[in-house]
Amino acid sequence: MALTPITAISMSSPCVAGGLLTALLMALTTFVSPSLAEAPDVLPDNALAARSGFGWECMTGFQRIANRCVRITVPPNAYLDASGNEWRCNRGYLRTGDACTAVKVPRNAYIDDSFSSGWRCERGYREARGQCQAIEIPGNAHAVDSSYGPGWECDRGFQSLQSTCIPIELPANAFLSRAGSSWECDRGFRREGAACVAVRVPANAHLDYSGDAWRCDRGFHLHDATCIKD
Repeated sequence: MALTPITAISMSSPCVAGGLLTALLMALTTFVSPSLAEAPDVLPDNALAARSGFGWECMTGFQRIANRCVRITVPPNAYLDASGNEWRCNRGYLRTGDACTAVKVPRNAYIDDSFSSGWRCERGYREARGQCQAIEIPGNAHAVDSSYGPGWECDRGFQSLQSTCIPIELPANAFLSRAGSSWECDRGFRREGAACVAVRVPANAHLDYSGDAWRCDRGFHLHDATCIKD
């Protein structure tokens, strides 16, 4: 219903002015925001005033249903999370509806909450049809804790070839890489195929930071694979 502008009503009568003020207050109460309107004079049981200063919220361990705070039912083997309005199963249990059921851990496995099954196979085993089967590890290899790949890696100084580990043949002037699964040339040599070839450094030049190339000394610049004075 449209409100009559104040300027259109005579304010000569105190009764008229008082009635108009009452009507305006009632209209404002009708259109007040929900957060203000729902703030009661008396808080419901197990509730407290909201941090915002408007309305109310339930205490820890309770959830709001309509205008009441109902206690959260925490099933056995569960706990309230940090928010205080939700529950989670203890380690070693999985949520099934409104309950927590114990994780059935097969042989050669252990509890791991990061997996949907709640368990993970031990190193050297791989999950297959709900069980943990041993991984076949070739000679000169070792098991790795990974859910991907073959589940093993070659030992240092060996490289994988068709599910086997063969020795890495080091050429002259080379050394095993940090990982131990390949090789690198010594400083002053560069890799060419399966060999390490010496870097030929011209006059007025020096090996660069990489150690397998060169650059001109200060005061010289490159010209036709040589270093000439600036």
